[in-house]
Amino acid sequence: MFSPLEILYIVLAFCALWISAALFWLVFQAASLVKNVNDFVLDAQERMHSIEESISSIRHRVEGSLSGVPVIMTAAKKFFDYVLKRGKNASANEED
Repeated sequence: MFSPLEILYIVLAFCALWISAALFWLVFQAASLVKNVNDFVLDAQERMHSIEESISSIRHRVEGSLSGVPVIMTAAKKFFDYVLKRGKNASANEED
């Protein structure tokens, strides 16, 4: 039937087949893991970019609304100075 050397070659061929199948499976799993990590990193970058845009938009809105504050403060100071002068003049007129 088969000689011992032929049986050895058949067993070695099956071993080579199983070893190559195992190596293929390991490479496939490693590539799948790398792909998942890459997808995660890309998703994190997109989220960070959207957060950065949101913060930048909020900052520009706040800066735009605060640009008028010095003008309002100057006007309020002049108004209160006027009210105080008028109040002093009114109290001085009442004493006379």
